[in-house]
Amino acid sequence: MLLAIDIGNTDTVVGVFDGEKLKNSFRVASKLNFTVDESGFLVTGLLERMGIASDDIDRVVMASVVPGLTPIFERMCSKYVGCDPLVVSSKVKLPIKLGYDDPREMGADRIADAVAAFVKFGGPVILVDYGTATTFNVVTAEGVYVGGVIAPGIKTAGAGLAEKAARLFEVRIEKPDRIIGKTTAESIKSGMFYGTIGQVDAILDLIMQEMGQKPKIIATGGLSSEFAPHSKYIEQVFPELTLEGLRIIANSQ
Repeated sequence: MLLAIDIGNTDTVVGVFDGEKLKNSFRVASKLNFTVDESGFLVTGLLERMGIASDDIDRVVMASVVPGLTPIFERMCSKYVGCDPLVVSSKVKLPIKLGYDDPREMGADRIADAVAAFVKFGGPVILVDYGTATTFNVVTAEGVYVGGVIAPGIKTAGAGLAEKAARLFEVRIEKPDRIIGKTTAESIKSGMFYGTIGQVDAILDLIMQEMGQKPKIIATGGLSSEFAPHSKYIEQVFPELTLEGLRIIANSQ
């Protein structure tokens, strides 16, 4: 079985594939002060919740955008799973070409997103990932990743608003009952929710204008199911598509 680990700034997602089938996955908070043993207890505990023994894992693939956690999880995989992980970067073999000016700048999650979007849906395709940042990844019909857009994610924007404005605060991320808020909390919730929807659709509109064509538009990420259904352009939602990209990359080696 293949263990796939996606280490993000906000969440770490752990999934197990049996062949092409994702058996199960869990999303937990990323902690910058994880030790090797703590991350080992976390992963082995999640495997146990799935009914999977560590010995059942024969390969590990990992994407990380948190440099401080990358070596921690590498050592954890060796110690607790008995496998050295394939760490995704622009240097590994990929089923797409990277047309970024400097591919080394690309986050491993964006690489996995682009791979999964192109392999599963073909190109041209735009993959919108709702995470700590809201990222837009563009792949051509020829399978070339040409670039994208990185915007603040809704949780990041909400935390920044609460930090910078003395009388404002963070609110639960959900669709408000009405657009015009009758309280400060309702007003913030409305602005965050509909601001995110408007931001995504406006950026998608500009990307499509620049591309000069209508691509497939797919969404992923922890908050994709909350926001993507309200977009004018997003066609399908696959919350765990990044894990799928990691599986495809692991099988491409």
